[in-house]
Amino acid sequence: MSKAARNILTLNHDEAMDFFMKSEQYHGFELPEYFTFDQVLKYVREKIGVTPYEECVQENISPEELSDVNLDILLNKDGRYAVRPIILANPFLYYFLVREVCCESNWQVIKDLFEKFNVPHITSCAIPVIPNEKEPFHKATTINNWWNSMEQRSIELSLEYRYMFVTDITNCYGSINPQTFDWAFTLKDTTIATGIQSPIAQNIQKFLRALQQGRNIGIPQGSAIFDFVGEIILGYSDLLLHESLQAKAKEYEEQGKTFPPYEIIRYRDDYRIFCSNRDALEDISYILQKVLERLNFRMNSQKTKISDSIVTDAVKSDKLAYIYNTPIFNKKGVDFDSFEKHLLYILMLSRQYPDSGSVRTMLSDIDKRIEDYLKSLDEKNASKAEDWESVDLGDEAKPAKAEGVFSELKTYHRSKYIPGGSIRALSAVCTQIALENVGCAHYALRVISRMIDSLDDMDEKRSIIDLVYQKLCNQPNSYYNQLWLQNMTYTQDKKTKTSPYSLRLCQLVAGRRVQPLWNNEWLNSELEEKLPYDSIVDKEILKKVTPVITFRETRAYNEMQ
Repeated sequence: MSKAARNILTLNHDEAMDFFMKSEQYHGFELPEYFTFDQVLKYVREKIGVTPYEECVQENISPEELSDVNLDILLNKDGRYAVRPIILANPFLYYFLVREVCCESNWQVIKDLFEKFNVPHITSCAIPVIPNEKEPFHKATTINNWWNSMEQRSIELSLEYRYMFVTDITNCYGSINPQTFDWAFTLKDTTIATGIQSPIAQNIQKFLRALQQGRNIGIPQGSAIFDFVGEIILGYSDLLLHESLQAKAKEYEEQGKTFPPYEIIRYRDDYRIFCSNRDALEDISYILQKVLERLNFRMNSQKTKISDSIVTDAVKSDKLAYIYNTPIFNKKGVDFDSFEKHLLYILMLSRQYPDSGSVRTMLSDIDKRIEDYLKSLDEKNASKAEDWESVDLGDEAKPAKAEGVFSELKTYHRSKYIPGGSIRALSAVCTQIALENVGCAHYALRVISRMIDSLDDMDEKRSIIDLVYQKLCNQPNSYYNQLWLQNMTYTQDKKTKTSPYSLRLCQLVAGRRVQPLWNNEWLNSELEEKLPYDSIVDKEILKKVTPVITFRETRAYNEMQ
């Protein structure tokens, strides 16, 4: 087992502040490699410093009263009606929240609070972890932490326990009642309750309302700081659950019984409870349900079950499907005789396990497979070109050349077909995968970009790209797709000096003057007048962009090698 990752509670307050004020923590979702918010966050941090929030706000104007305070990006999850909101938080409000959490006195209070949440037999694996300096793929350290602490630990516990109860919370972040921050900081309804109101809790609520247009329910998604403050509530629920289980153990004692051993692992809103006594396990599950109800949470009944097959149920179902098909997906290649069959398989599996890690893995696999095929094709073509360049086209060869023999052979065009069908057809399958799996859309678009780049026919390139654009962008809430399509078409857009993308982030890439990304009418004007919008697009990285999409982590990791 690999070494466990350090979480941010091991940091001091200054280090925690530095952690949250990095671009990669500011947005937890993937963006094209040329986007960076480091300079914007640095400007805000230096401009505001320790100035109180009240001195930064315009009189009689509150961010709670304004729209577009954040840059909202709605993701169309299934190509139909299901959407998922993510935000690029207003950097000033983001800073105020981070500063509130990370100032020296508050940070110590919060660390002490988490010590109280650290109870026997309940393990939280969801405190944000400190990433490695360079990661081979997006959130590699976080994913590895989940694998170690959730999947591997669950399999280990199968040696000790017979049953596992599995559940998660429906719409967890959207259901958080901000008042529960008061309860968490005062440790309400616990044996160690203080009853002392905390200004930290009040200020966290204030900034969350400001970030949500005054809504007094839920917390935003999309940044590490939101995950962390959400963990305050979920950590408090761990303490409540622990004390409720202690009370249940006393009831067992009064009945002359011993409460069976148990172990609970939680990753954010996902719970796994282990016990060898099924009746006791059901008791624990009902107690958990009551605790969650007190905090305005609901169990997801569709994902709730008791299993006596811990080893397999500890592993995500999409991963098991991938493992089950190792005769098809193996280190030496795949058994599909065409790329089209391979892509159709991915499409069908994605309908069973949408937006899953295995879909991303398989899209990465076929991308590498196509890349290797095209490289070998280029090498063969280069060899042919060299052979024909050496042919003596003297007088004796002229008749043959006139008949088109040599000219046809000397002018080699890459085929519009690769094993399994046309690039147009393969792009159609990839587009459907992207349409139905928005979280994996950029992986599918990377495959499309690689295939289209292999074409020599510019009209065919433009035609396919236009069709992909129409399919993905002529629907509501398609902004995330726009970001990645622009990554693919940027070099051509630059040549033609045109850009069809309406999202303001895309317009920044195109070099257009746009209205501010965030509505800061509530802020004293001198604070934001020099906000470095131009720095959001890294011009040096933009120069390296090719029609084939390259992910930020891939480039950084490769350049490190």
